[in-house]
Amino acid sequence: MSDAASEATGQAPAPPVDAPAVSEVAVPDPPTTPPLPAPAPPQTRPSLATRIGGMRPATALAVGAVAGAALVALAWVGTTIDFADDPDTFTTTGGIFLMDPEGFTDDGGSCTGDDGYDDLDVGTEVTISDASGTVVAADSLTTGEVVGTSCLFKFTVHGIPAGSKLYRVEVSHRGDLTKTEAELRKGDIAFTLGG
Repeated sequence: MSDAASEATGQAPAPPVDAPAVSEVAVPDPPTTPPLPAPAPPQTRPSLATRIGGMRPATALAVGAVAGAALVALAWVGTTIDFADDPDTFTTTGGIFLMDPEGFTDDGGSCTGDDGYDDLDVGTEVTISDASGTVVAADSLTTGEVVGTSCLFKFTVHGIPAGSKLYRVEVSHRGDLTKTEAELRKGDIAFTLGG
C-alpha cells in the first residue's frame, strides 16, 4: 500500500521494512535485598575478679568493705534469729559456784572441777524440767572462771516454754533447784557446792 493510499484510507503508514518492529527499552534489574548482618558474638560478662581488678584501688577497697560488712550483718542477724525466743518461750541465766578450793584446778584464771567435782567443766549439761518432770530445755556450762576462792561456771538456757507452774533447774547430777516462771525469767539462778 502506498503512502498516498494510506492517507486516503486514514491508516498510518507502514513502517519501513528494515526498522525494528518493537522498540527495545532497557529494563532495570529487580532490586536485591541487602544481606542480613552477621549475628553479634554472644556477650560474656567479665568475672567479678576481673571487674574488681580493673577498678582503682580506692574503689575496689570500698566495694570490698561494703561486701564484707553485708556478710557480717547477715551472719549477725542469723545468729540473733537462732537465739531469739518466740513469744511462748523465755530465757534464763545462772551459775554454779564451786566453793571448795580443793575441788577445782586453777588454770591461770579459768578453772575446772577436780577431786570429786570432775563433772563440772565447760560443756556440762544444764536441764530445765517442767512441773511434770519433762525436760523442756537444755544447754551447757561455759568455761569456769576463778572468782575469789571459788570456781564459777555460768549458763544461759534459751527456749524454755512458758506456762508451767514450777520448773526444776539441774546441773549435771548435782541436785536441782525449784523455781517459778517469774524467778526463771529474772535469771541469775545460783547453785553453790562445797561451801
